[in-house]
Amino acid sequence: MTAAAASLLGVPAYAADDPPARLDAVEVSVTTATRTERLLSDVPVRTEVLRAQDIELRAALDFSKAADLINGLRVESNCQNCNTSEAQLLGLPGAYNQLLFDGTPLLSTLGSVYGLEQIPAAFINTVEVVKGGGSSLYGPGAVAGVINLVPQQPRENGGFVRYGIESQKDVAQHNLDGRADLVSGDGRFGLAVVGQASSNDAIDFNGDGYSEIAEKEQQVLGFQSWYSPTDTGTLRVNYQFTHEDRRGGNRLDQPEWLANIAEAIETRYHRGGLRWDQIVSDDFDFSLGYAFAYIERDSFYGGLGEVVTDPDEAGYDPSQLDPAVPGSAAATAFDQYGYTENPLHYVDSQFNWRRGAHALAFGLQYRHEAVEDENRDATGITLRVATDDSFSNLGLYVQDEWTVSEAVDLVLGLRGDRSSTLDDPVVSPRVALAFQANPNLKLRAGISTGFRAPEVFSEDLHVDTLGAEPIRIRNADDLSEERAVTGMLSLDWRSDPADPRWMWDATVSLTELRDAFVLGEVQTGADGSLYQVRSNASGSQVAGVETNLGWQASPTLRLTAGAAWYRSRFDAPQVIYDEGGDGGVVIATRDYLKTPRWSGVAQATWSPNADWDAYLGLKYTGTMLALNNNTGTLNRTPEFWVTDLGATRHFHDDDGAGLDLSMGVRNLFDERQEDLERGAGRDSDYVYGPRFARSFYASLRYSF
Repeated sequence: MTAAAASLLGVPAYAADDPPARLDAVEVSVTTATRTERLLSDVPVRTEVLRAQDIELRAALDFSKAADLINGLRVESNCQNCNTSEAQLLGLPGAYNQLLFDGTPLLSTLGSVYGLEQIPAAFINTVEVVKGGGSSLYGPGAVAGVINLVPQQPRENGGFVRYGIESQKDVAQHNLDGRADLVSGDGRFGLAVVGQASSNDAIDFNGDGYSEIAEKEQQVLGFQSWYSPTDTGTLRVNYQFTHEDRRGGNRLDQPEWLANIAEAIETRYHRGGLRWDQIVSDDFDFSLGYAFAYIERDSFYGGLGEVVTDPDEAGYDPSQLDPAVPGSAAATAFDQYGYTENPLHYVDSQFNWRRGAHALAFGLQYRHEAVEDENRDATGITLRVATDDSFSNLGLYVQDEWTVSEAVDLVLGLRGDRSSTLDDPVVSPRVALAFQANPNLKLRAGISTGFRAPEVFSEDLHVDTLGAEPIRIRNADDLSEERAVTGMLSLDWRSDPADPRWMWDATVSLTELRDAFVLGEVQTGADGSLYQVRSNASGSQVAGVETNLGWQASPTLRLTAGAAWYRSRFDAPQVIYDEGGDGGVVIATRDYLKTPRWSGVAQATWSPNADWDAYLGLKYTGTMLALNNNTGTLNRTPEFWVTDLGATRHFHDDDGAGLDLSMGVRNLFDERQEDLERGAGRDSDYVYGPRFARSFYASLRYSF
């Protein structure tokens, strides 16, 4: 049995200023499912919650590592060179879910490529996950669901500073982060400033001289602030700047064009916004907001390929390393640089009107995004414009939360979207029903819809490499939107609502996708470049079951477990590899690649007293299919059982100030991929399973 019911049930881990963790410890308020504030136990649409205390207990420094605590949510690596990753939800790849920051979809086309690792945990108070089509509230992209990162609003002056070190394969990652909170005496003004800096060298798992973990330098600085000039109005402002420089491949001490393989990305990422919340009366309130994101990226994808670079080795040819020699490997690599700009603007409004048993929410949202992607040479001269596109979406939504009776809640939602990439508007309905069968048992059912418009997607701007040859993605000329309908049925049971020792939930779902997007085989263009075409398949279907169990074994010991099963298949086989020519190998499959049938996590949390916390965690990833373009084979991967353990010692005074010393080990038994591709000709996309090897970590945090 595997999973994380603690996270799903809104259970906080024990911290120095909290009582020992209990299954019913704190009733959490959530907003993502309906865009209105509801208690977790009352929300009509199933919502899963991960709290800051759980993240802190695991010493997770960014969202990508914290996400592993939620059952049915997997973070999968997609590149052996640069470690780009995606969060899979509801048995669908990462491109099918929408990542929100405080309810705003601010991860742009380019921002979502490496964005999971660029959000410090110090920014996050809770993570709310709503599975199933969410386009009725959030527009394009919310096909599998939405993941909302909710920031913390400080209640008092204080903060922390922390230094941590993590060693993986004898290579250390250093991290320094902190937070400072300032709240006025009357509570009308607040400011929280957050910063983080981390660095690590490249790591080579299989000793072939090519990195599996990219070297990386990252700095993040941001703030969140609010001001309430009156009792009925509040202005909220936030801003975050991220600078990240990462590089993978080999010959890391040389310019990228002199490496056999190099994937190097320097990102400058600005994100922010402001929002005004106004209470007009007991029955009516509204909010108006504007948000933006702007990314500049310098990149290199490619290299010399299988060229001998050591003068002492046989086959060394110095002309291959001279970019002035026409047709040399260096001449080709010299022109494989890129520069990308990606601005995004988002305007949001919501009006809430309560009338008897009905709570109406309606509003207008407008999103505009542009992408300009240039191919440059090593001197910065633009050779061609690979992408110059912009797209916008205007959405109008309305929702009725109807309290039919004390035991029954009904949610009816409808949204219309006008996308600049589509000829006709898209209508996205939703209906959800919650029934409190008795004090112990709550049932939920719903049908939701989602869609993806044929825009420029994040995977288009991360360039896979086959050897040193970049592989770009092209949209088919007749590409139409992808539509999805998800039906879900779930139950939540507590042994005693006032003081539960046992909690259990289960969910079954079925998602039907029409005109599903699919990438074809790698092809060679007229100019010799490699590419894949994104086209519409006939459709696909994803069936799933999730279940979680929590047990408060004693006042100090909490055990949770669960499992997730998903079957993701196209209606008809899709060709994913075609060697070409008579008698060439052709591979077709109905199954989604790198999507396991079974997955889950489990955890035991022990808090014997106010001085100690400890945890033992287990994450399971079942077998899946992975394509190796070098060997022309579709391989079934092994299963993985990843074990983590750690402990925290608190040294706090009566006011909560003091030190926290945390130590632990991740992936204790070093479970990871054994058949990694080797050398300059490796297929960078052939990577699966746990993203990191065994590592040891320690951190010291001072709270004030």
